[in-house]
Amino acid sequence: MKENTKRGSRRPRKPAVKRNSRKNVTFSYKEPATLSPFVTEQGAIIPRSETGLNQKQQRRLTTQIKWARQLALLPFTQTL
Repeated sequence: MKENTKRGSRRPRKPAVKRNSRKNVTFSYKEPATLSPFVTEQGAIIPRSETGLNQKQQRRLTTQIKWARQLALLPFTQTL
């Protein structure tokens, strides 16, 4: 007897956890207060699945955070 499973079937994706639905967001490296909620205390950038941003916004956010870090407007890590 054949089993009733499809060959090569994948598990369904987990739904993304969205904090807020962010539609019209602008990021600027000149305003570190708007960038700091997207960075953890250890200095890691929060992933797209947690921030609720789309791919284009997440890429722009990442570049703005990196620019702010290079100009010392945003720390690489938090000091304790």
